[in-house]
Amino acid sequence: SLAMPAPASAGLKYSVFGFGEGTSDAYNQIDADQPNPYNVFSNPKDKIYVQDNPEYIAKKKIACDESFKRLQGLPSLIKTRQTENVKSLLTLQLGSLRSNMEYITANGSPGYGDYDQSGPKWVKANKFFQKIVDVKVAAESKSFDVAGDEYPKAMAALAEWKAAVKY
Repeated sequence: SLAMPAPASAGLKYSVFGFGEGTSDAYNQIDADQPNPYNVFSNPKDKIYVQDNPEYIAKKKIACDESFKRLQGLPSLIKTRQTENVKSLLTLQLGSLRSNMEYITANGSPGYGDYDQSGPKWVKANKFFQKIVDVKVAAESKSFDVAGDEYPKAMAALAEWKAAVKY
């Protein structure tokens, strides 16, 4: 009156390196419409991140504008010899300035944009980064005259970068 269960091997499906229909194989857990069977990511036609979306550049420019606005307060901190406030200003909000400027300079994120550091836009961006570091180092070493001299050079380098990337 009790029926015998079906043999266990009747319901199993095997696959080796993606060949076959077994679902336990790692290669068969990938999306069915993925053209590359070895790529664990979804089909590129359905991806959420679109490199050329102007929304990303706009967000980076908004963040840069906020950083540039704060950067204008630096001369008064240098004149009043506020070492810690100079350091704080250059490391808090302006800490993200470099990555935002790099995104705008490359016109995209790493892996998508032009990250050739020898290009003219990159030379100008790196010149600005170095001048800002020079201001910070001079202020931290209490060489406020040097910091005051480096600040206009940094702002000139920033203006060159803005012209190069058509900011």
